[in-house]
Amino acid sequence: MALIEFRPGPDAARYLLAGDGKPVAFPFNMRWLLPSLCGTNVRAWWMVWGASWPLLAGSLVWWARGLGASWAVAVATAVLVVALPGVLQPRSTWPVGVDLPAMAVCALSAACFVHDLPAVGIVFAVLAVTIKEQTPVWIALWAWSPLPLVVLPLAGLAYLVRRPVVDAVTATPLLKRVHDHPVRSAFEHRAQAGGWRNFWLMAAPWSVGLAALLDPTPQLLVALAVGYGALLVATDTVRVYQPPAAPVVAFVACGVIPERWLPLALLPAVLWWRPPVTG
Repeated sequence: MALIEFRPGPDAARYLLAGDGKPVAFPFNMRWLLPSLCGTNVRAWWMVWGASWPLLAGSLVWWARGLGASWAVAVATAVLVVALPGVLQPRSTWPVGVDLPAMAVCALSAACFVHDLPAVGIVFAVLAVTIKEQTPVWIALWAWSPLPLVVLPLAGLAYLVRRPVVDAVTATPLLKRVHDHPVRSAFEHRAQAGGWRNFWLMAAPWSVGLAALLDPTPQLLVALAVGYGALLVATDTVRVYQPPAAPVVAFVACGVIPERWLPLALLPAVLWWRPPVTG
């Protein structure tokens, strides 16, 4: 870890500000748990980031098994998810970021729900919502149950307790414009990047996950709608639409591919024949 140079991007800078006890802009003000625990200690952030990978992978295997998948499909599902560029996230978020830890706790919560452990699932959902405010929706999508949504009011409570402030990072002209006009900024950025029909940006990062479209289940369609719908208020792309939908996309995709072909099918995703777009 020490060999990886730490160059925080705007998001990471705001989490470090929050870790230093300073108020930050919305929605970073609602993501209070990790900044409170890790503060400005980059080593602590590295520990959380590193531990999130095995937790995410193991929880996804358990989750997929709870949905009736074979061991081969369950393991392939986990491999595909952790190989996605939107899950890896840009280097500027390593290790100070919340998406990966949030996904890991969400996967554990969803696994509890599908294994008929709703009380434990709620506990992990409460933990997840303190990491990232959108996580109850992710858990509901992955568990295909409305029950995790009962913890959503905790996100609103966090907003009221930790009121947002335009911090020093957000106050820079470009980020201030994104903050003040999220929808307009999102559409302007999308237009500059080739629009919604830019295949390499909007679809190719799924790699073999595109096989999921061969079995468009209601759960898959809703998960994709939530993931891509988030782009309406975000300037980033792959790191926004993949995390909410990734487990469902991977599970369905690995389910339609014959098991004997799964190792070969996963090679493009794992080896990234094309440089991954993580932003």
